[in-house]
Amino acid sequence: MEYFAKARNYLSTVDSAKADLLDKKANELLYDEDAYERASQALRRRFSRGAGEVEGIDRGIRTTKIKRERIGGKYKYMVQGSDGNWFEPDERIWVVSMYALWQDSK
Repeated sequence: MEYFAKARNYLSTVDSAKADLLDKKANELLYDEDAYERASQALRRRFSRGAGEVEGIDRGIRTTKIKRERIGGKYKYMVQGSDGNWFEPDERIWVVSMYALWQDSK
């Protein structure tokens, strides 16, 4: 997958032995396009079926919320921080990874 240059660059500097679960999941999804597509489609399906927010697991292994907002013809994915504020990650791979971690925990 040639996308997610920032994530690819960041993950290339992380020691895999010391990486947290989110980094490991993002790295897995970066190099397995089928796994990324499955997780991404599952996330999109949840919102398409009417969910306002879905759960994910953040870097601190805490359950967090993900929401999707439509801006013009595009969707923007937002993650709720531990302080309750919403932010948009640099790249979508992080949102998909958080959702995939949550899926793995079920």
